Amino acid sequence: MIIASGHAEPVNGPCPNCGTQLEGRYCSSCGQRAAGLRPTLHDLLHEALHEFSHVDGKILRTVGLLLFRPGQLTLEFVQGKRARSVSPLRLYLLISVLFFGALAMMPSSRKLSLTVPATNVRLSQAADRINRDPAILSHAFETAFPKAMFVLMPGFGLLVYAFYWPRERMYVPHFYFAVHFHAFAFAMFSLYAVMGAAHWRPLSLARLALPLAPLPYLTIALRKVYGGRRFMSVGKTIAIVSIYLVFILMTMAAIAYFTLLHYT
Repeated sequence: MIIASGHAEPVNGPCPNCGTQLEGRYCSSCGQRAAGLRPTLHDLLHEALHEFSHVDGKILRTVGLLLFRPGQLTLEFVQGKRARSVSPLRLYLLISVLFFGALAMMPSSRKLSLTVPATNVRLSQAADRINRDPAILSHAFETAFPKAMFVLMPGFGLLVYAFYWPRERMYVPHFYFAVHFHAFAFAMFSLYAVMGAAHWRPLSLARLALPLAPLPYLTIALRKVYGGRRFMSVGKTIAIVSIYLVFILMTMAAIAYFTLLHYT
């Protein structure tokens, strides 16, 4: 049984976690903070404040760079400056959850009508059933599309790699660029969904600009990370986005097709 004392025990000797001799406020081997075995209330409050401000500061800095400094997060990450920001994958997961959550809460103002060749009776009957209940297809997209993005996003990285491999021959930096770009795009679409739910007319013009924001963002980010002339960056942005939209449309068509098959 451990009885807490009124004072923290002096910190010296080996690290309680790994046994390495302590030489400073943190263990040089495992990184654990040097503290007494019986922390005081002061120690508890100090640690809570430190952890909160550290995590909160990283999140605020990461989101600020993501939204207002295109390409800066990727540039810092490939340069090894990683401790000051949230990791790319964690950032993507956080924002993608917000995006798909906001997307699921948006009211469906239009009904998607599926048509199939009349010669295929089973598919035609399945299409009629889905047209009568569009929620079936909506649910299929809400379920499948987030999973599909884990395939599409690395594909976007491959597109960037195809256009910029002479400047960076390793794939992973291009993948991190794709992660940061998708995080920004999802943030814009999340704001679009939230502002649409607010029904406040002064926001209508600003809301219409949000789905288009990823295009200039991508151009600026490409120049920031890879360099190159402005008109070349614009041309590569158009090419990358055009090809990527084809893959997105193909993915959506595949989801609709397999949904039909499920109901035949």
